[in-house]
Amino acid sequence: MRAYCAPITPKRRSAILPVQFFHLPSGPLSRSLPKKSFSEQPKIIMCAPSVIEKVRQRISRRDLLKSTGAAAAGVLAAGCQSTPKAKAAPATEPISFSRVVDLSHTLHPDFPAWFVPGIPHEGRFLPPAIVEVERVMKFEEVRVNLNKVSYWEHVGTHMDAPSHFSEGSTVEKIPAEDLVLPLAVIDIKAKAARDPLALLTLEDVKAWESKHGRIPERACLAMNSGWAHHVNTPKFKSLNAEGKHQQPAFHIDAIEFIMEERNVVSIAVDTFSFDNLHSPESDVHYAWLGDERWGIEIVNNLDDVPAVGATIVVGQPKIQGGSGGPNRVMALV
Repeated sequence: MRAYCAPITPKRRSAILPVQFFHLPSGPLSRSLPKKSFSEQPKIIMCAPSVIEKVRQRISRRDLLKSTGAAAAGVLAAGCQSTPKAKAAPATEPISFSRVVDLSHTLHPDFPAWFVPGIPHEGRFLPPAIVEVERVMKFEEVRVNLNKVSYWEHVGTHMDAPSHFSEGSTVEKIPAEDLVLPLAVIDIKAKAARDPLALLTLEDVKAWESKHGRIPERACLAMNSGWAHHVNTPKFKSLNAEGKHQQPAFHIDAIEFIMEERNVVSIAVDTFSFDNLHSPESDVHYAWLGDERWGIEIVNNLDDVPAVGATIVVGQPKIQGGSGGPNRVMALV
């Protein structure tokens, strides 16, 4: 169990990436990535007493049975340090693929958004449009087309950087090699069809591994709930009587397992959020992003990729200080 604490001015090193060669179409796509983790050194963390108390309360019965008093104290002390993120992988094999699957939705002013324009949220009124496209120059007039585009960061198929729910890294600090990863997809469409608040649980992870083997090293683990098929219908939001979203999401136990027991760099969902009403305090966001990891929300076309064996490529705009943003996500199959 970890304490999710805010880092004190974390220091990071810039990574110098080697030239990468891509051979298309006759040969495999080859890449050689540096063996660096998302964060090279542990960070000093300050824990408030309330955080330490939360850790104490969340230590499981199993942990207590396994631990002596001294070991339990060690768990609490460890909670005030940042644990290593996804470890660097050994030299990878060349990537071969026969097709490319677009995992992104097309973003436009009418695309569904978590927030409702003109409705107060967190004491503020949102602007009349989440996405705006203004035609600045027209080809028929000046022989040039130019648009001015304005959008909230977390719309459409988009990244949540660590800084979205922590004082962690912003998008430009995510290493480029962490944007090309093995893709593992866990299908929960059957139970999501029965329950809009279905969760991808630890049991789902273990069942997937019993069939497909261990989650690949440095993977992106995606939840396929089938929600992408509803993007143009009211079911995509599935608002309840109180106007709150109902959608499948990750269970915090599954997240803690892949953080502690597996080498996973990113998570992805085909819904609005990693959390749903079962975790109203955004447990998954605070745990995952607070551990210097990132994820993708509102992905598309997961039915078109295998459970394991594809490679995900995330085209994230490198905007200084960004907490996320729309991206073009592809799977090499």
